[in-house]
Amino acid sequence: MKQNTFLLLLLISSSLMGQITSQTITSNILENSRTIDLYIPEIEEGNVEPLPLIVVLEGDKIFNLVVSNVKFLSENDYMPKAIVVGINQAGYYQKQRDFELDKSTGQLTNRGANFKQFIKSDIIRKLSIQFPLSKLKIIIGQNKGANFINYFLLDNSNTFTTYIAVNPDMPQAIIEPLIEKLKNTTNETNYHLFNSANLPVNQGKKISDFSKDFKEVENSMLRKSYKLFSYPDEISSVAYSIPIALETMFRTFQPISVKEFKENLLNDTIVPHQYLIDKYQKITNELGIQKKIILNDIIAVFEASKQKSDAESLFVIGELCLDLYPDAVIGHYFNGLAYEIIEEYKKALKSYERAYNFKPISFISKEMILNKIESLK
Repeated sequence: MKQNTFLLLLLISSSLMGQITSQTITSNILENSRTIDLYIPEIEEGNVEPLPLIVVLEGDKIFNLVVSNVKFLSENDYMPKAIVVGINQAGYYQKQRDFELDKSTGQLTNRGANFKQFIKSDIIRKLSIQFPLSKLKIIIGQNKGANFINYFLLDNSNTFTTYIAVNPDMPQAIIEPLIEKLKNTTNETNYHLFNSANLPVNQGKKISDFSKDFKEVENSMLRKSYKLFSYPDEISSVAYSIPIALETMFRTFQPISVKEFKENLLNDTIVPHQYLIDKYQKITNELGIQKKIILNDIIAVFEASKQKSDAESLFVIGELCLDLYPDAVIGHYFNGLAYEIIEEYKKALKSYERAYNFKPISFISKEMILNKIESLK
């Protein structure tokens, strides 16, 4: 108990610093101690927003790769901040024991099942007590580890929502049950499969067999992707796979791009403010995260609304900005433009005069507001 309490206190302190720490867990399930690496992003004190959890098998090899991608993408608002746990499995025999299978059935042995329970109980359950975790829980494995993650999917526990499998070294016996599970799952599931054309023959054949059926699976609850690398081999393909998987998984979360702006927001059938509302609702539904509407997306909707002379959308985002940016000119300025479109010029003037008393923001200067005021007097 003292060991666990000490671990949890370390987790709390590290969460405020955004640092990587190494921890030792004494596990009753495994009847030994295991080392994990833990990255917890910098969290503002008092912030209780839920965080995705990413569990990395063979953390001694690929934990740092995952963390660097998570930090880069989250700092650029391409994915939410996330907790990353890397399980140290240094040494060939350690992985063999952790991922051990019954060769005749393709199922986990007692040792393999215990390692699976260790991840559930000694890592995920304890972290969930100390941190607000979102429903998005991701597990990443390569080779034998990429096969091991499938047993979480097959056991109906819903421990993870997302599986990133890089060159899974699969027994033939598991392929059909796994395909059936993907076809029939009623839980929202993401499965990202990566394959290299430069694998050992036997491993490559089994992945090829699996991928043929995998690509044909249709299930509204399943979001899947598949990528075959022609050049990266068994080792280097993991460095390609992680950023592709994270970018694909969090595409909904990303800021509105130039392509998205042109193809969607400027589409005659799209109402700009509704597109914004739907986008952020989708983030909540898919990721279990309440993302604050970012300025990039507000500007995109503003530009589309202005080009379409859509006063309603300008009013909606104007009121939204009064809440999000109460000290800035932006909300009153948008309302002023909306009143101009519907030719209520006195109200437009009052909105611009209010805007002038607030702080300018990137694309709206005091001079612009003065010009608006002068033109309406």
